[in-house]
Amino acid sequence: MKRPQFSLALIRLIVLAVLLTAATATVAIVGTDGIGELMENAAESRAGVLALCGLIILGVVIMVPGTLGTLTAGALLGFTVGFPVAYFSALIGLIIAFFISRAVGQEGMQQLLGDRMTSIDDWLMKNDFLSMLVLRLLPVVPFNALNYAAGLTGVRTSRYIAASAIGIAPGSALSAFAASRADDMRSTPFIIAAVALAFFTLASIVIARRFTKGRDTVQ
Repeated sequence: MKRPQFSLALIRLIVLAVLLTAATATVAIVGTDGIGELMENAAESRAGVLALCGLIILGVVIMVPGTLGTLTAGALLGFTVGFPVAYFSALIGLIIAFFISRAVGQEGMQQLLGDRMTSIDDWLMKNDFLSMLVLRLLPVVPFNALNYAAGLTGVRTSRYIAASAIGIAPGSALSAFAASRADDMRSTPFIIAAVALAFFTLASIVIARRFTKGRDTVQ
């Protein structure tokens, strides 16, 4: 009964091991001084950008924190290119995860997500578009868990995609912008972006707690 969860954990472990091995081999061959130049050259090539897109999509599907991909894209490609790359890659990934969830079925995903799926399901049954939009706007809501849990509810595909497209934009933009300015952490743009991200996260925690208390009161 634990096979879906074990399989996903194994896949994530294998992917992580491959990435770590590749990183170690790159450092050994190129040297630390050449890493920065290599990353910049890769980011400037079409193949490098496509590879980054693929990694972000894969990361979303196997439930690696999506913020890592956004920060990487922002740091390597800058905000102008990094944000759309991270945004559309994450969007493709969450759509794929949604359809995987519907293909696997409720029993398999219940084992994978546990009580988180039931909690998210309650939200989405009230108002699919608005509930999904609110959940996407809250950074404290598990991004990857929501992708899979949504596929098991009655939310319509078009509304899931539309709400997700709108909801992930602010957080993705702030993360990519902050990463693009991380080379000068004392600069005004970086400080503004960092403060905005912190405020966005704290506000989401407060809102999530209020909604949780309200739901408990009604029950």
